[in-house]
Amino acid sequence: MALNLNCSNKNNINSTKVAGDLGDIQITENSDCEDDHINKIQKVSRNNKSTIPANLLQNTVPVFGKVTVSNSDNVQFGNNTYFNGPVTIKQVIHTKSGVDNAAYSSTEDEIDPNSTNLHNGKFADTLIKKEQILLWHKITFCAVCFTVIGSIVAIVLVLQNKSEQQRRTNPQTDFKTPESHNDPLLIAPDHLRIVSRTDWLAQPVEKPLKKLVQPVPWVIITHTATETCLTQSQCVLRVRLIQSFHIESRGWDDIGYNFLVGGDGSIYYGRGWDYEGAHTKGYNKYSIGIAFIGTFNNDPPSRQQLEACQKIIKRGVQLRKLAEDYKLFAHRQLMSTLSPGDELFNIIKKWPNFVSNVTDLESLIPN
Repeated sequence: MALNLNCSNKNNINSTKVAGDLGDIQITENSDCEDDHINKIQKVSRNNKSTIPANLLQNTVPVFGKVTVSNSDNVQFGNNTYFNGPVTIKQVIHTKSGVDNAAYSSTEDEIDPNSTNLHNGKFADTLIKKEQILLWHKITFCAVCFTVIGSIVAIVLVLQNKSEQQRRTNPQTDFKTPESHNDPLLIAPDHLRIVSRTDWLAQPVEKPLKKLVQPVPWVIITHTATETCLTQSQCVLRVRLIQSFHIESRGWDDIGYNFLVGGDGSIYYGRGWDYEGAHTKGYNKYSIGIAFIGTFNNDPPSRQQLEACQKIIKRGVQLRKLAEDYKLFAHRQLMSTLSPGDELFNIIKKWPNFVSNVTDLESLIPN
């Protein structure tokens, strides 16, 4: 590099400072200067840095064309350009002057969207495509959401319609068989829990009881005319109170019923299959007395209570304790009483083997 010093910049020599290793530098001084010095060319070797004046090695920012290099060491400009050290170069496209670097590819972040100097409209096309893609994404997402919500609403409506139809065709009072109301999730749908006398803390019988002739031909349904029970603890208390009332107040030898049906869906063992009960005077030796715990003049018994009663009757037939062609009666048909209550009576009228005509002697006389 050659520095041509004329008279106009004589006084500026001492103020010229070069920082870094600039390689070979030639300084030429014109003969027209006012000083008496002759034209002299001072060549400084790169390998002999000590020969460069100290005033040329201080804080000068080299400029090459439109490129400015600062805060760097070992900079050389020539046929080849080398940058050694912590150098950061950022190329700026001068769109106003029209000077562009053809080898430089600008990113989308660096391009001004408002600039009119877009290469072949690529950036505009990219923006349009992005907007179209985003629009289609929004439309697709909305369509999927509407489809999912519509499907859920349709499924809920269908399930509600089915449940309503089932309720209309199979109301609670239309009780035919326990199997028709079994829960499919139950592991043992025919399971029947029988609470023994020991479990409900029964008192011992006062006297030995009479035995029944089996298979027993009749089943008589009654109710206890007490408060109902929904848990085992409540039902145990009710059964114990009923036994105490029958023994202490009525003077009977034991609780009067063969079985009791609790609101918890359990069967409470009274006198059982083998011994004559004390529930329907004149018919005890021909029948098994089953009492629903509660009063059912206005309210029907629970579903599990009805199912438990049907299961114990079915169990008696299987054990041959009951005749296969047993006859089913309501307590009020054989005695002057409201038992088993209007609601329960209307239900058992639809059960199998129910005797509706009590004036027929053939239907009343057991085989």
